[in-house]
Amino acid sequence: MAEKFGHFLRFRWEAVIWIAALILFATMSPYNEHASLCPINALDLGFCPGCGLGHGIAFLFRGEFIASFKAHPLAMPAVVILTLRIIHILRTPLPVNHF
Repeated sequence: MAEKFGHFLRFRWEAVIWIAALILFATMSPYNEHASLCPINALDLGFCPGCGLGHGIAFLFRGEFIASFKAHPLAMPAVVILTLRIIHILRTPLPVNHF
């Protein structure tokens, strides 16, 4: 059982990471301004094209579409792209396990 789970994770780790990230964004409070992992923002280097994306995704999961777009216009396309990527990874057949 453990071998099968290890084999599954070995070839599906990217999907696991994206699923975990989407779950974290879905449970994150979009109103919390200090929840930023952006090194550009932390170093106060100016404009960052990715800042607000996490907040936009969090708003999106709460159904606040206008707030999501205002936080970052690419939040909805990012969720669609990540969802499609997850589906692609999970639908790709696993290679044969030769133990």
